[in-house]
Amino acid sequence: MEFILTGKEYYEKINQLKLIKQLNWENYYLEENTGKKWIEEYPKSEMHGGGPPQLRLLQKFPWEKND
Repeated sequence: MEFILTGKEYYEKINQLKLIKQLNWENYYLEENTGKKWIEEYPKSEMHGGGPPQLRLLQKFPWEKND
C-alpha cells in the first residue's frame, strides 16, 4: 500500500524534511525524527511541469542495497 501526500499535506510535510539527494526530477528526503524516507515527484506528465508535486513514502532509497 502506497502512502502519498498531496496538496496541503504535502506542503506541511515538505518543510519538516531534509533533502538527501536530487536525481533528475526526483528529490529524496529524510524525516530525521522518524527515519522515514520520502520521494518528491511530479507524476502528471501530461501537465506543464509535471503538475502539482507529491510526496511518496519509501521503504528505502533506490541506491540502498537489498538486504
